[in-house]
Amino acid sequence: MERLYAQQLASFSVQPSRTGLLMLLLGAFASVAVAVLSFVLDRIKLHRVPGGAVLAARAAIPYTPAPRPRAHASKLTIAAAVVAAICIVAIWLMPKNIGYVSDPIPVPDPTPIALPAAGAAGPGSGIYVEYGDGSGGMGCTAGFLVHTSTGAAGILTAGHCNRPGTPSKVWMNLGGILPYATISTFVKTVSEGVHSEQHDIGLIVLSDHVPQSSAVAATLPITGVTGDLAIGQQLCKFGMSSGEAECGQILDVTESKVTFAAGGQCGDSGGPVYLMRGDGTATAVGIDIRGSNPASPNAGCLAPAKYSVAELVQPWLDRWQLTAVTAPPH
Repeated sequence: MERLYAQQLASFSVQPSRTGLLMLLLGAFASVAVAVLSFVLDRIKLHRVPGGAVLAARAAIPYTPAPRPRAHASKLTIAAAVVAAICIVAIWLMPKNIGYVSDPIPVPDPTPIALPAAGAAGPGSGIYVEYGDGSGGMGCTAGFLVHTSTGAAGILTAGHCNRPGTPSKVWMNLGGILPYATISTFVKTVSEGVHSEQHDIGLIVLSDHVPQSSAVAATLPITGVTGDLAIGQQLCKFGMSSGEAECGQILDVTESKVTFAAGGQCGDSGGPVYLMRGDGTATAVGIDIRGSNPASPNAGCLAPAKYSVAELVQPWLDRWQLTAVTAPPH
């Protein structure tokens, strides 16, 4: 975040703008032109012969011209010369050997999609992944908050949100704290495909200064992790595009996936999937990775999903030596 603001502040540092330089040059040229024109007009007036038409008609009468007064520059000439000198001095005093910036400086929108504001990074936060190869990016949802074996804070999300092999930046809209800030980069990405047991999960390690919350949408505490599921149980999910919890019965459970009857939209990928508990808390189960709509199997994002599939998180906590961040049980 500091780097983002340092770049913006550097853009606004005191530098001579092209517009200012152009105005000084125009002022100098205009003042010189006025001074020269005024001086020339003064000289013409001084050399003009009074009564020239009468003398031409009476050529026989000798004429002795009146003594010519000494030429003096008019006040306009002096004023124009002074202004020109000031402009030239101002140009000469400008700092040298620095890059000129546009005036005024536009602040670009760093992400092509509007992310919902969040007070902290955590389950349900909207994120934008900017691919490291410059080919674009994708909007997704942050999953559960974790700690690595070294104690660093991280977030699980869907692997397909990243492009493997590139150090993709991750953006968040932290609202009034710091709108549209980079919060970290992907450090692990597994995106094998969208069929059966093909895995789809990623790990983002957060920068130290990013505010964090382990609660879903910063309101629903996570008090544990489970992979012990049964068909018919009620499972819930939260995605940034849906903007609210979607719940439905579990339809299928495998070694690494769970399918349940909850809707969703594009952009919900990576979001938390959890079991509600009777004490008003939740247990982490998985990461939302894809959805389907049997009525429109080829609609893609054009039709909301009717069913959702999640990657179970417990196997990846074990494999990557991660610890889920949870709140004390009520």
